[in-house]
Parts: sequence; C-alpha cells; structure tokens
Amino acid sequence: MNNNTNILSVIQASYESLSRTQRRIADYLLQHPDTSCFFTLKQLSAATGTTEATILSFSRQIGCSGFLDMRSKLQSYITQWMSPNEKIKTAILKDDGKSNVSAAIAESEIKALKQTFAHVSEADFAKALSLLKNADRIYLLAYDYAAIVSNVFAERFQRLGVDVVNLGGKSIPDLLYHLALLQPDDLLILFSYAPYTQFPIALARHLHDVQDVKILCFSDNVSAAGAQFADVVLTSVTKNAIFLNSMTAPISLINLLASIYVSDSKERYSAFSENLSRLHSVLTETCPSADHWLV
Repeated sequence: MNNNTNILSVIQASYESLSRTQRRIADYLLQHPDTSCFFTLKQLSAATGTTEATILSFSRQIGCSGFLDMRSKLQSYITQWMSPNEKIKTAILKDDGKSNVSAAIAESEIKALKQTFAHVSEADFAKALSLLKNADRIYLLAYDYAAIVSNVFAERFQRLGVDVVNLGGKSIPDLLYHLALLQPDDLLILFSYAPYTQFPIALARHLHDVQDVKILCFSDNVSAAGAQFADVVLTSVTKNAIFLNSMTAPISLINLLASIYVSDSKERYSAFSENLSRLHSVLTETCPSADHWLV
C-alpha cells in the first residue's frame, strides 16, 4: 500500500476482520480523519480509549508498517482527497493557539522550494529546453489550479519572443478548436497537479500517441498519469500546510527555465527585441499616449 491509496477505504475493507477494540480505533479514524492524522500515538490512544500497543497492532493489521506509516497515509488522504475548503477548515481547527499559522505556511513554502530545486535534473532541463527551442509553436494545456502556472509560463515566454498559445482557462469548444490545429512539430505543455483533472490528460495522451505531438509535462509526481507518457517531466513540490496546491515552487521552476532559455537563446531574443522596439516606435509615433503600453 502506497501513500496514494485511500487509507479510509482500506480501513473499511478490513473492518470485519478487526477485533472489537480495533474497531473502536477504526470508527474513530473513519469519523475524524481530518484531525486524527495529526495526532501522536499517545493522543490517538487517549482519543480512542485504547492502549498504544493496540494501535500499533491495528496499524499492522490494515497493512501499514506502524503508527507513523498509518499517520502518513492519513495525511496523504487529507492532501489528495479532501476539497480545498475542507482542508482550510481542518488547518484552522487543528491550530491550538500555540502554533503560528503564518510561520507554518512560510516554512512549508520554503521547504517546497528547497525540495524542488534539490531534485531538479539538469538532463531533464536540457531536454525541456531542446523541446522549447525546436518547437514551431507551443500550446499550454491546463485546468483549474494548474491554469495559474500556465498563465505565468505564457507571460514569461511570450516576452522572450516564444510563440505561445495559452489554453489555460479556455472554454472546452475553444480548447478543442486550438488543439485540432496541432502539428507534429509543435510542442504541447501539460500542467497537471493533484487532484489531476482527467480530460486534459486524456487529450494530451491522444495527441502524443496518435499525432506524435511532443509533450512536456509540469507535475508534482513522476508517477502521475500525465507524466507517464510525456517526453519530458519537470516536477515540483506543491504540498502546503493549508491549501490543496501551492503554486510557489512550480512558478519558481518556470522562472528558472525562462532564465536559462533566454541565456541560451541570446541571438533569437535580440532579434525579437529589436523587432519589438521598432514596432513600439511606430506605435508611439502615431499615438504618443501609447508609450506606456510596452512594459
């Protein structure tokens, strides 16, 4: 059983095989997963009226290596299966007044950045840069929270002279119209983070398998469905103490990629910048008040 398994379903499936005392633990976890996932062994023992030894036995009975493993799986459940509003409520309710919420959030954001950049693969970055440079046109496919990241990507790379079509937040008809235009020399960038909206993944897989479109995937897990068929995967940590997805690390990853891209594409960017300046001059000559339009 891995951390992506719904631990509550496992407990329910094991219920009939549990002793009467173990069922008391199961009942408590099933009714209070949002708070019990933060308990210490001693606290869970007190809450269920059982011994610590019984809880350890219960943990092994449901397929966990021990209490800490069971608690980790409960926390993963909270992260992946609870709605954002439920998760916010849980984080507020578990605050006992002793912890500093702001400090906890700042610490989790810093930790996400450190973990992301500690595991950045230079080889994957090189492959991603190669895909970006060789693409005739780049399409960004994202939905829900992931659209935030695609918007940042579009803003960064369009200002570097890259031909980017951002489909994040588009209506389904508009999305399909644009995707129907993709050619084998184009690049599709899929942004896919938990809880992994399925239709963008299905569309990307079809374009990759049927039309041989290259896929660059930004995700939070190399084992995620969208990452499994991609040509290159760039992962970042998105877990946050309150919200379902933190976009701090993914956005920082894009900033790094954009910086390396422009550094490796100086001639291309210089040509784009010169053309942009000439067009801006024409615009301001005919409309002086438009000077502030180019930032």
